[in-house]
Amino acid sequence: MPIAHDVAVALTNIMSPEGMPAAWANRVGSPSQAFKTRWASLTAGGKGEPVATLLDIGAVTLPPGSRAEVQAKFILLGDGRIRWSTVAAREGAAVDANPTPGLPATEPAVSDLLLKLIGRLNSGPCQLPFLTGEELLSLPASLRGELGVDLPTFADSCAIIRKHKDATWGPILEAAVVVLRQGDSYIAVAAHFLADTASGKLVLEPVDVAPVKGSTMELAWASTAAGAPSAKHSGATPAAAPKAH
Repeated sequence: MPIAHDVAVALTNIMSPEGMPAAWANRVGSPSQAFKTRWASLTAGGKGEPVATLLDIGAVTLPPGSRAEVQAKFILLGDGRIRWSTVAAREGAAVDANPTPGLPATEPAVSDLLLKLIGRLNSGPCQLPFLTGEELLSLPASLRGELGVDLPTFADSCAIIRKHKDATWGPILEAAVVVLRQGDSYIAVAAHFLADTASGKLVLEPVDVAPVKGSTMELAWASTAAGAPSAKHSGATPAAAPKAH
């Protein structure tokens, strides 16, 4: 998906505006001073090599009818392979997510991907290309628990999607994390997608940069939104799932 590659390039070059992809020119927010300070301390003047780009995406049913929400993590590996992490879903009155404003018009490829995902899990086998064992081993240990598939949660999600097979779904694009390798260490750069009402386009807003170590990516914003569907992995906190815009 082109946007995943562009986001990787944009966040890798967050301190070098001349390196921004054309599609995101003037659509990347300015990092805070705290972000710049952390970046300088972690990158030692370099940019790092993208290892994986993670997009927090999802979909929510639109009225009328009962509510259901799906969240997933799309993964673009550094060599271009596309994978998924666990898909999680919920339904009922607790669902409070909203589609990302203008997403079908501003990023039609993302919207199309999400609707095809729903269609595939609704009418086809409950299968997706998840990370293999070898691919997980190629990632920092702290990411393996977060990105490995939770099959029972995935199966439950397929069941929820199929209960709402006649619903109309609105796509959601929430956040991105790019994992960069610098020598033997890794850093994660996180950003939110925001809808700019003036231009009608999505803006990529840098939020945090942190070392990848310990049991999680340890990003300041990496906490699951209250009540949001999430996969539970042994020994790891789920990657960030900010409230939908």
